[in-house]
Amino acid sequence: MGGAIKIGRIAGIAVQIHLTWFVALGVISMTLARGVFPAQMPNLPANLYWSMGITGAVLLFLSVMLHELGHALAARHFRIATRSITLFLFGGVAQITSEPEDPRQEFWIAIAGPITSFFLAGFFWLITPHGQRVPAAILMEYLSLANLILCGFNLLPALPLDGGRILRAVLWRFLGLEQATRIASGLGRIAANLLIVLGVVTVLGGQLIQGIWMILIGWFLDHGAGASYQQLLLRNALRGVRVRDVMTTEVITIEQSLSVEQAVMDHFLRHKHGGYPVSYGDRVVGIVTLHDIKPHPRDTWSDLRVRDVMTPIARAQTVRTGTSAYEALARMLRANVGRLLVMGDHGELEGLLTRSDLMYLIRIRTELGADRPAERRPSDASADDAGHGRDTSADTGPTPGPGA
Repeated sequence: MGGAIKIGRIAGIAVQIHLTWFVALGVISMTLARGVFPAQMPNLPANLYWSMGITGAVLLFLSVMLHELGHALAARHFRIATRSITLFLFGGVAQITSEPEDPRQEFWIAIAGPITSFFLAGFFWLITPHGQRVPAAILMEYLSLANLILCGFNLLPALPLDGGRILRAVLWRFLGLEQATRIASGLGRIAANLLIVLGVVTVLGGQLIQGIWMILIGWFLDHGAGASYQQLLLRNALRGVRVRDVMTTEVITIEQSLSVEQAVMDHFLRHKHGGYPVSYGDRVVGIVTLHDIKPHPRDTWSDLRVRDVMTPIARAQTVRTGTSAYEALARMLRANVGRLLVMGDHGELEGLLTRSDLMYLIRIRTELGADRPAERRPSDASADDAGHGRDTSADTGPTPGPGA
């Protein structure tokens, strides 16, 4: 997820904070400090309300992180690694490296998060000093209720919520994955639209912040429901395809000592590709794309060498021939690149995989039926995307934010 700041690791999993998280932290802190806590315990100093509000918001997001950690540890049980846990505007998301292989895995990975939130609700309730109207009691009661709401909301049977994944797991066993995903995604869009309508009504009723929060979460859920189904279609279209089946094997390389001007004239304009591996003798030392060249003024191209603007091989995105085409596409999107260098066991270049190679294959297999055998595309990849995309990597399902 772009714009995320890594803050550490827990159970070996990277934990990140997206920049939008700070917006949520501020809004929730203010809501607690100026509305929720004063209504329950009047006449306290303003700085105490703010301390309680900030503490409550931080502990709530810590609860969200533990919710996502529940997903991640369940996935680890099934030998599915988790790339990272990211806290953002609407809560949290655990990015797993691959999708569950069967309904049983899907069910347990999905339900692990709500179970974690349920136990957190019980934990905060147990440590609440009941019968005492003191700040600690108000704070713990809030956290207990918030985790209970988080658990209940996530159990709604609508993708991309955990409940939608649980429903999909149950339907998957009887209807197959595609039909199950279609139903759960449809329910997700219905729930999202209802939440948006409820948000509008709430705004008209004078509760501006709560209403806007509902509208934003509804929009986010609608986007997630559609993305879940589109992701499945991509997986089906690329099922059984490996990088070796679709990569370009006759690769044109550019010598690192060539001037940028000559590289543009002799390669980018002549062959119309958006990027090329860079060579030094028999070795590949990097990759150069239009994205690498564009920041440099045109009048400097004759003085710049390709090695001055290329992405070195150590930082280039690479892949092996046996990697699934779907994972290769996900890797491109996560890294915001239009192509991957296909490297052999000894560092030799075996081919080049571009986003247009995969889009071409997806279109053909979708039109002809994904069960048809994959055909290798000719080595012309002139239509490939030279730029950068956005991250659409597979998740365990975003957890809606505390405003829910």
